[in-house]
Amino acid sequence: MKQVTAGIIIDKGKVFIARRGPNSSLPGVWEFPGGKIEVGETPEECLKRELREEFKVEIQVGEFYCASAYHYDHGAICVFH
Repeated sequence: MKQVTAGIIIDKGKVFIARRGPNSSLPGVWEFPGGKIEVGETPEECLKRELREEFKVEIQVGEFYCASAYHYDHGAICVFH
């Protein structure tokens, strides 16, 4: 099962979400931003790296919220929020 991170980002009462691109799996789906955890990387390190790479922002990771498992036709993932 792939392990990924997703950040629940709230600023000034607004929640930040991202929409998947047209060439990705599940195109157009809205989701919390994040990405795949690389070998030797913690979920916190992954989330910082992914948001830096994708959105050019530096973040401070807060407390762990929950983990959720999802099963799709193309595979399964465990998301750390």
